[in-house]
Amino acid sequence: MKYWFGLICLFGFSTFAIGDRIRYDNYKLLRFTPSNDADLKLLFHLQESNFGVIFWKEPSRINSPVDIVFPPHLQGDTFEFLKQRFVTDVLSDNVQNLIDNEAKGLLQHGRAFNWDSYGTLDEIYEFLDSTAGNNTFVEVVKIGESYEKRDLKVLKISKSSDTDRPAIWIDAAIHASEWISPAVATYVINELLTSNDTDVIKITEDFDLYIMPVMNPDGYVFAHDHNRLWRKTRAITTNEKLRVDANRNWDYEFNTGGSSSDPCSDGYHGGAAFNQPETKAVSDYYNTIATQTKMYLTLHSYSQYIMLPFGCSNQTYPDYDDWMRIAEATSRAIADPFGTQFQWGNIVDLLYISSGGSVDWIKGIHDTNIVLAFELRDFGRHGLILPPEQIRPSGIEFMKGFKELVRQLRNRLEMP
Repeated sequence: MKYWFGLICLFGFSTFAIGDRIRYDNYKLLRFTPSNDADLKLLFHLQESNFGVIFWKEPSRINSPVDIVFPPHLQGDTFEFLKQRFVTDVLSDNVQNLIDNEAKGLLQHGRAFNWDSYGTLDEIYEFLDSTAGNNTFVEVVKIGESYEKRDLKVLKISKSSDTDRPAIWIDAAIHASEWISPAVATYVINELLTSNDTDVIKITEDFDLYIMPVMNPDGYVFAHDHNRLWRKTRAITTNEKLRVDANRNWDYEFNTGGSSSDPCSDGYHGGAAFNQPETKAVSDYYNTIATQTKMYLTLHSYSQYIMLPFGCSNQTYPDYDDWMRIAEATSRAIADPFGTQFQWGNIVDLLYISSGGSVDWIKGIHDTNIVLAFELRDFGRHGLILPPEQIRPSGIEFMKGFKELVRQLRNRLEMP
């Protein structure tokens, strides 16, 4: 075993670019399923070595799949050893093909915003601004600026001036590579404002809604323009590698496990909690509406999970069983349109320890009534690069789950 670890540590990492855009030609996406402690430790070592593979789904526990992208120059002896030992599926022989197929669904210039395509940040922001301009009870709230001086925009829907009205918060794209999350967030906005469904209409009549489709705008732009698999923020501190996983940067049990002090890691937590302008601005704004806000939902991809805090530990709270019941009911509602199956449970139980996450801060600091993180489609066949034809189905099934969550929230708040 030590022999293979030694080989792993010798490799470096490079990507190949044409012009200014990184390409992933002949990068292979493989799924590994560790069946014992030795296999699991090997995958953890592979992750910690930072030798050049890209983890789409990180190792967590025995029998839980791990998805890894291997560059062409790392498809030698170690690759073959790992593949023969416990690979369970080759998800893609060429990741660039997935990216090229996805690019066919990018919103074409001059076309109206839609959910058959992935919008750029400018297109998403134009959609927010035009939506606010067309509805007197909708406004775009600029809550701060990103590191690269882009506006941080939250769409607020409020049909009442009552400051005590219960509110719901939804955010997305804290991880720049997870494009399905802002697509679903904007789908929810459109449904809330155009649907004839009486249950949907009643949501906007009884609740204020705050929806932030892109929490990490710099990273999202970089993922569109330069590197489709970019995850982190774009803030630079002492050297250019110090970009941060914004979902490890929140000030609740910060840096207590499941994040990295290595700036090269995709899980780098940053030098201090809230040292990223994006997380600082969102947390500061949430502080102003926390007493009003009764439900917090954050959208990620992928794996089809409904996840309860906490990520920092397997700590639970007094109404944990009720939360599990709510998550199960939400999963059933999501499955109703297309049969898509979402698992539910504590973050640590479904994934791994991950301190510094937004849901932990929301629940741990503010004890917001319902706090959930969603890992949207799919289960791994396309992973982060979900085909655009799955945007609408993802939005439809999430809205089913969202309506069920609002029903459950009404019961907890004893609302009619």
